[in-house]
Amino acid sequence: MKINRAAIKQNAKNIISTAKPSPILIGIAFICIAWTLEFLMLTVSGHYEVYMKTMEQIMAGNLDYIPIMPKVNPWGAALGIAILMMLIMMKVGFTIYCMNICHFRNAGLGNLFDGFAIFFKSLWLHILMFAFVYLWSLLLIVPGIIAAYRYRMALYIMLDNPQLSAMECIRASKEMMDGRKGELFVLDLSFLGWYLLAAFPFVTIWVTPYTSVTYTNYYIALRDMPVSEYDLQI
Repeated sequence: MKINRAAIKQNAKNIISTAKPSPILIGIAFICIAWTLEFLMLTVSGHYEVYMKTMEQIMAGNLDYIPIMPKVNPWGAALGIAILMMLIMMKVGFTIYCMNICHFRNAGLGNLFDGFAIFFKSLWLHILMFAFVYLWSLLLIVPGIIAAYRYRMALYIMLDNPQLSAMECIRASKEMMDGRKGELFVLDLSFLGWYLLAAFPFVTIWVTPYTSVTYTNYYIALRDMPVSEYDLQI
């Protein structure tokens, strides 16, 4: 049984228009925090100037420009990693917020920081997923992309089933996405136009909650399928 793509996207729009506090406002807070952390991460690692110089060259039409990477600063690298972990936790928190509003539970700005309550478990999950995708990518780029789709539901499963270990969530996601990777890929493609427009900040504040709530709805639709259609076995 296929997921009705139009239905889950329409449901996302309905949730965004009715949920309190507004997903748009929570999305703006999340985007501002994420952009700030990303700026700090680029700055302390010494990559901000490289990024700006590269963009200047590209805008000037110098597509052959090869950026000169800065020397590795151990303290800057360590601080950059710490900021990256904070960014991951904020993304986990925004996913928690989306899960709450999709389940019609109490939700709020504080959800953005709820990822820190499961810091080590969610961090380990992201490390494992990155490692598996990276190892598959060593074969060819396509196996790496397939692996990324295979583990897309792992975080939702962890938030839904806190008793499961990170590895169990990855296995459950692999089972859940069996035969569904193409379907999720098409869902991703349906947002392509929005992603291109997201270069404009006023569009980003809509795209972020819209896509996030839609993907949450997709997970819920998979999870709630009849046992005959799908058995998570957890």
